[in-house]
Amino acid sequence: MSTEAEKRVGGYPDPPQTRERLEMETYEYHMPFNYSNITVNLRHLRGKEFHGIELNAINSIGADGEHLPPDNITIEEEDPIVKVVVIGSACTPPGWVQCEAFPTEEFYKPVDVPGGAAVRYRVNNLWGTHLRCDTWLVEADGEFKEHRGRTYEDVPDARYALWQGVPVDQVDPKSKNWRIKSHYRENPLVGMSCAIFEIPKSRKVIITGGSE
Repeated sequence: MSTEAEKRVGGYPDPPQTRERLEMETYEYHMPFNYSNITVNLRHLRGKEFHGIELNAINSIGADGEHLPPDNITIEEEDPIVKVVVIGSACTPPGWVQCEAFPTEEFYKPVDVPGGAAVRYRVNNLWGTHLRCDTWLVEADGEFKEHRGRTYEDVPDARYALWQGVPVDQVDPKSKNWRIKSHYRENPLVGMSCAIFEIPKSRKVIITGGSE
């Protein structure tokens, strides 16, 4: 004869749990990630996004003393985070992105060992690369066309200003003698990738990534 507990859903002795309805909001952040709730930790140029979030990302001590990658983006929110989408490109494919989450207290059970459940996610084998200047620049005095007649793109004035260390309106017109090899035949691996992480409710996540 069945007991009262065995008659319950799934045979559990306790009353059924109640599912939780989440009301979602989406926030979008762009580099250089200069936001009040984001900290950018870079080994060489802190917060400058000079070399990307790619270097020395394993077995290091983080800027805050934790055992975390020193090159990372730390995002904190008042409301719990349940999904993180990272869009970008690796220096050389295949790339990877790692997300470390810090769940709210209800994620853990009383018997859990502190730190015993590392809530860490990783997506590997990401396609897509961004280019170094020496791979996409072509020196050309005036318009430049490749052998099949395609015209190469102009380098933006903002890039010349960065190279010359001057405001955009002070770029020397005589120096604008470069073009961009950006089409697929020249650089077939150039592109973007996306890593999506579904995580337990967390008020802090740490994102890092690099090339495999």
